Amino acid sequence: MNNIVGLYTTIDDIGNHERHYTKLGDFQKGNNPCIVRYVSGSDATVRYQDEVYSLEAGMILGADALVDTNNSFVEIADSYENIYRLAPESQFCLEMTVKGVIPVHFGHVHVIPSYQTIEAGAKYRTSCFTARSQVTIEVVANNIDVYYSYDKPVEVFEFDELGNKFTLFTLAPYQKCILQDQGGSMRDRYHVLEQSNLENSEVIRLYETYCMPFNWRLQAEEVQLSAQAN
Repeated sequence: MNNIVGLYTTIDDIGNHERHYTKLGDFQKGNNPCIVRYVSGSDATVRYQDEVYSLEAGMILGADALVDTNNSFVEIADSYENIYRLAPESQFCLEMTVKGVIPVHFGHVHVIPSYQTIEAGAKYRTSCFTARSQVTIEVVANNIDVYYSYDKPVEVFEFDELGNKFTLFTLAPYQKCILQDQGGSMRDRYHVLEQSNLENSEVIRLYETYCMPFNWRLQAEEVQLSAQAN
């Protein structure tokens, strides 16, 4: 029995079947771990317990591991297959919130929700929660973020000091909302500066930046091979 490959013989053996992964973060908080799927450059980092590591594809992230993309494009997926695409100068961390440990992100972020039956959701650090919709959020000033919807509506919501959910705004397909964080109590904290339909040029920019494959896992070698094949 003890010669069976993969059989645990002591408590220390638990998790050894995934020793090929680099795991950073706190995995004791009941969170939904994430895996780094793609890093475009060499300057992206992850910080945990006062140590800074180079971010690499294949890393498993637990709670409190803070990703800085710096000048890189980074794609992260959780175990429910929600996908988070972070452009340069963005951050990502699994943090304890009023809804438990969930992804909290900042900067220039595109979210592709899972189509599994488990509810998806994440929180933009200086703004609010979004549910099961594809959405891009970009910071444009110290206290101003812009939300962009795609082909489905997007509800953006928060929770007040008593844990009650309230909706800030809902985007129809292909709209944007400019949201200002004014501070103060949760229900008075956010102010919608503008909500409008997207211009064609904005739709093209969003798809080219966050949806086209060239920034996300499609390597230059593959592009060259495709060009040679044509």
